Amino acid sequence: MSSSLHVELPADPGAAGRSRREAGRWLASLCGVDRPCETVQDLVLAVNEAVSNSIEHAYPGAGAAGTVILRGDTDGPRVRLEVSDRGSWREPPADNGYRGRGLGMIEAVTEDVRVERGPEGTTVTFHGRLARCPGICAP
Repeated sequence: MSSSLHVELPADPGAAGRSRREAGRWLASLCGVDRPCETVQDLVLAVNEAVSNSIEHAYPGAGAAGTVILRGDTDGPRVRLEVSDRGSWREPPADNGYRGRGLGMIEAVTEDVRVERGPEGTTVTFHGRLARCPGICAP
């Protein structure tokens, strides 16, 4: 499998599932295993949250067309994942109720989370270390 990942997804709810499968396969292949370790599962959770946020918030309105791009690359045991869209940023409401925990979840399970937003869209970048999978991923 390639040391980089590039997947373009339609901004529809089914894309979140595809992003999980693609990221999981790619990350597990970097470790040389068929079954994802806990670190890979955490990174897949972060991908899911970032992609879901893009689908829901960047392209509001029923039937709004758009694309979400998932990218990944490696630097030794460190991986960088990036989810970007070309939609519009929406500030979170003051009272999210039970919602609004996506970025917090990403920050809890990954490193160096960065959110860049501008007129061209939003990009969420985060990192993980596959070496934290003892006995599975290469140090």
